[in-house]
Amino acid sequence: MHKHHKIYQVIPAALLLVCFALPAAAQRTVSAAQYFFNQYLANPAMAGRDSSLNLMVSYNRQFDNLPGAPVNTMFSADYNMGKRVGLGVNGFSQNAGPFHQFRGALTYAYHLPVGARGQRLSFGISAAVVNNRFTTGEVDGDHSDPSLAYYNDRGLQTDGDFGVVYAAQSLTLQAAVPSIRNNVTKETYYSVDRPTLFTAASYKFYLGEGEINSIEPKLCYTSIRGNKDVIDAGVEVKLVNNIASVFGMYHSTQNFTVGIGADILSRVKLMASFTPEGKNLRNYTDGIFSINLLVSLFPGTKE
Repeated sequence: MHKHHKIYQVIPAALLLVCFALPAAAQRTVSAAQYFFNQYLANPAMAGRDSSLNLMVSYNRQFDNLPGAPVNTMFSADYNMGKRVGLGVNGFSQNAGPFHQFRGALTYAYHLPVGARGQRLSFGISAAVVNNRFTTGEVDGDHSDPSLAYYNDRGLQTDGDFGVVYAAQSLTLQAAVPSIRNNVTKETYYSVDRPTLFTAASYKFYLGEGEINSIEPKLCYTSIRGNKDVIDAGVEVKLVNNIASVFGMYHSTQNFTVGIGADILSRVKLMASFTPEGKNLRNYTDGIFSINLLVSLFPGTKE
């Protein structure tokens, strides 16, 4: 038992060291909340992971107010229905100049016990619809260009996500296909710079009560179609009887994310983060600011 515990302590540290040796990779935009605050945003198998009804809203925008800069809003809700079943719903909206995108998804997850010490193997699948629009009136050019009309004429498109999670006490391993459509479609508008696979490994060290309660290093790998893959590595620290938290993630796009959080009465959680742009875009914008609110309701014990 002690020998296995030491092995688990070494693995995350070794993975982090490997990560910092890797070269820079593609630019991308992700939600800082997906790393620790609400992992359901990255993996459908995380829906209903605990017994509460979890409601989250997230707002992300460029720190400096550039005209047409992307503004992202997200929401999610997930709940453990009992009998090992978790359900969830999530939505994503982005406005970036004349481009507007909305994506909504419904999730089903199944959490299967696989050990006597609380180990679980979870599977999750989401069915999604995507709507992309282009405001032709905001275009500085030929409004009669047929490619603009074609872009808006596509209407709603179907999509899906799949994920799996193995959780054993402090260790969590996960993998997800964030958009199945990205793996099969050859559409012009979705051919490059789209994630096709997300994987992550983390290990949480519990330190008891006091000033520092836990430390959780995490390593993520994302495969990107048409560009270099991305590595994210960092750590979250829980403080003051789990009331406060701080985290930091280094990205192989040569930038980083830092954030702070607060837990109010164990039911309301706030998290704010900042991510400067990658090296190639740093001269044009300061970065992305994110504010997130998570409310947990109806806690209980489910089987």
